[in-house]
Amino acid sequence: MPMDKKFEKSTGFPRSWVYAAALSAGLVSWAAWRNTRLEVTRSVFSSPCIPTGFSGCRIVQVSDLHNKTFGRGNDLLLEAIKQAAPDCIFITGDFVDSRNTDLGISLDFAQKAAAIAPAYYVPGNHEARLGGQYLQLTQGLKRAGVTVLQNQKTTLTRGGDTIRLIGIEDPGFQSGEKESTVSAALSRLTVPERAYTILLIHRPELFPLYAKFPIDLVFSGHAHGGQIRIPHLGGVYVPSQGLFPEYDAGRFTRGKTTMFLSRGLSNGLFPPRIHNRPELLVVELRRE
Repeated sequence: MPMDKKFEKSTGFPRSWVYAAALSAGLVSWAAWRNTRLEVTRSVFSSPCIPTGFSGCRIVQVSDLHNKTFGRGNDLLLEAIKQAAPDCIFITGDFVDSRNTDLGISLDFAQKAAAIAPAYYVPGNHEARLGGQYLQLTQGLKRAGVTVLQNQKTTLTRGGDTIRLIGIEDPGFQSGEKESTVSAALSRLTVPERAYTILLIHRPELFPLYAKFPIDLVFSGHAHGGQIRIPHLGGVYVPSQGLFPEYDAGRFTRGKTTMFLSRGLSNGLFPPRIHNRPELLVVELRRE
């Protein structure tokens, strides 16, 4: 009796079915592995408005980490940040996961990241759900040397020039309508208008609102790249935007304002990332 017939008789399955199942399992395993590997995306932003002293300034954006670790003690992520040689690190929300919070992971990473370059943090929607743990998080971040910007601003200085850095909390911290609460904070923090301004804010869907203010650059997250990405079409779904969102990942420009939207670092709960590797964003500023 041929071997194929013996196999089918002993297992009850055609050999071709077993080969197909093995191939499918291999492809699924490869896709899952590929979509958890860290990807470093490098970009250059050129503008004649960038203060001369900040030409060559390198920014690393860490977004939507959700307590995830890359390597033991996040050593792979920290090494990637170190290799980028940043002048500053922007942490744009959902640093922890409200469903499975581990402040120890977050604060250990924050301390090590702040030792590489000055780090600045704004909270996302997951932080807004933390309750009393949020105070523990912000106190720990400050002890780690991270500047917490919650509806606040600070000044970056380089080469004798300055940039105004604004950080806005996620609208989930407030009970009011999200556009009006964000607009009120921006109205207060963008005065006076004559200053090169960078905004850190978790939510990208309000980009048309941000562009109404004297803001030059925005760094945002939240969208996770749409979780599932279709080549040449982009992300499939973002909770705050729905199917095929306008703001999923990448660079967007509206008037004089440009937004960098990170795909984030964590997979999220559901659905899994597909064609959408976790992203560490590196942006270099250049004065034209």
